[in-house]
Amino acid sequence: MIFKSHLFSMIFFALIVSVVFALIREGDVKVQIKYGISLFLSFVFGAVLFGWVMYFLR
Repeated sequence: MIFKSHLFSMIFFALIVSVVFALIREGDVKVQIKYGISLFLSFVFGAVLFGWVMYFLR
């Protein structure tokens, strides 16, 4: 395990996946950067939201 925290591991994974998906997207660099940032924020927000939902449903 790279990090001792699951949150940091999830953020690192979201960063890597977002960069790869942004690089394979068609379009100019500005569109790729915008897409990568929005995808990264969606991954992180979705994972934190899902974590809170699971916390309250135990």
